[in-house]
Amino acid sequence: MKTPERKGRLFRRLIPTLKNHLFLVALGTLLMILVDAASVIQPWLVKTGIDRYVRNGDVPGLTRISIVLAAVLIGGFLLQVVFTITVQYLGQRLLYDLRMDLFRKLMRLPTSYFDKTPLGKTLTHITNDVEAIREFISDGIVTVAGDVLKIIFIAAAMVMLSPRLALAAFITLPFFIVATSLFRKSIRTGFRGVRKANSDINTVLTETIGGAREIQVFQTKSERADVFEVCNNNYLSAYLKVIQAYALYFPVLEIVSNAGMILVLFTAHMFMGTALEAGVIFAFFAYINMFFFPLRQMAEKFNLFQSAMAASERVFYMLDQPEDITDPENPIVLPETGKMEIHFQNVSFGYDPDQPVLKNITFSIDAGEKIAFVGVTGSGKTTVIKLINRLYDIQEGQILINNTDIRQLLVGELRKRIATIPQDPFLFTGTISDNISLHRPSISESDIMKAAEKSRARQFIENLPHGYSEEVLESGKRLSVGQRQLLAFTRALVSDPELVILDEATANIDSETENLIEHSVEEITRNRTAIIIAHRLSTIRKVDRIFVFHKGKLVESGTHTELLQKNGLYKKFLPEGPAANP
Repeated sequence: MKTPERKGRLFRRLIPTLKNHLFLVALGTLLMILVDAASVIQPWLVKTGIDRYVRNGDVPGLTRISIVLAAVLIGGFLLQVVFTITVQYLGQRLLYDLRMDLFRKLMRLPTSYFDKTPLGKTLTHITNDVEAIREFISDGIVTVAGDVLKIIFIAAAMVMLSPRLALAAFITLPFFIVATSLFRKSIRTGFRGVRKANSDINTVLTETIGGAREIQVFQTKSERADVFEVCNNNYLSAYLKVIQAYALYFPVLEIVSNAGMILVLFTAHMFMGTALEAGVIFAFFAYINMFFFPLRQMAEKFNLFQSAMAASERVFYMLDQPEDITDPENPIVLPETGKMEIHFQNVSFGYDPDQPVLKNITFSIDAGEKIAFVGVTGSGKTTVIKLINRLYDIQEGQILINNTDIRQLLVGELRKRIATIPQDPFLFTGTISDNISLHRPSISESDIMKAAEKSRARQFIENLPHGYSEEVLESGKRLSVGQRQLLAFTRALVSDPELVILDEATANIDSETENLIEHSVEEITRNRTAIIIAHRLSTIRKVDRIFVFHKGKLVESGTHTELLQKNGLYKKFLPEGPAANP
């Protein structure tokens, strides 16, 4: 796509954000005009002082023009300070707005987006790419707009001083335009490569830091270093292409600008001789230097434009991602019953529609019933859980919650009624209380303490140095597996769900907390609908019914005793062997 089209698209996408700050835009524009006018008028005042007062020995007149020049210099300085603050503040406000838009979008993106997008790439969009757009606005567009305005002012002043000398200076402009066009493609390509390489670096860093334990345990440090070295080399190679382009670009621009100076000197000497006054010559050469400076500055900003174009493509690609899981136009509000009833009717689903994971699944879970899901890894158990939470929408069939199609319910309201406790719960940086309440204002400190009492987490929490105010490091690194699990149960209890889902939540716990976890399971499933994915026979035998999944199909269902008597697939799955008895 051509650069002007890409720039135009970026401007159009930024217009709604800019409209929120019209006062800053208007103030910045006014200040820019005043700053440029103050800059351009200074050589004219010097020229007037030389030709009108210095040549005639008019000291009072020279004093007056000097005072005016000083006032313009001071005024220009103050205006430049206010202009810089205004523009940078506008840039930071745009940065703030864009980041908030991206973060809100992040919260609305479907799970399928995260299934196929590396974490490091998403982080790059919200940090580096947004910063590149901010620079494009505050350091790019505004600077170039000011430079264009200044060039117009200077060109007008040069023509007013001497049309012939101005024409000589302008002869070099086509060479400047040609030089810029020749190097534009290589610079643009180089910065695209830089952005992609930077995203890859962030991805590898995120994975390496997150998987530091696995890297150390499996001794794959050198392999990870090799992967990072490839990404780092790609970044270096891409940036070297940009450097090589500019290594040629700027010397060519210097030659063009110096050629303009030579042409002006030649024209003045050959055709005008002594017809020019000393002040005009001084002012004209000052304007020549001023004229080529913004042109060079605009050329220097070209890399910023290319970087911003590449960044904007990535940012708006993320903002334009479809939100597959959306609320219905006329949602149905279900009464709160304390228990959830679930019906799957001929449900088929695949993360890739061409490769179904669930095939024509039909089952019912009555309100208050406790169900266990059993099956080998990949049989579809966890996928069913995701569909109940409506993390994905099914391709065929129907899912009913309390006899209402799940797609007719508000997504937020549905998920508030469900508490899913995974095998490895995620803990956020913050206090114990924060991780239980998840910053929901409706949950009080008293609610947290009551839930901790019921989940059997209260004892270990109060034994911590700061109790409920104890800071939890990222992912709860300083807590044991059992303690993290107890916090997950407390988090679920405090929300008072209608459906509790335990996804291998009783696995990988130490013997010290095993009894506490069992009590927590009993507490959280009491008088609620519950779905339990587990391999422990002691857990499975306590449920009302067991659903056996195999290769995406529900192949058996019944109580523990009934399934043993069938002597089918369930009996083979029992961790304690086929001889297990009720």
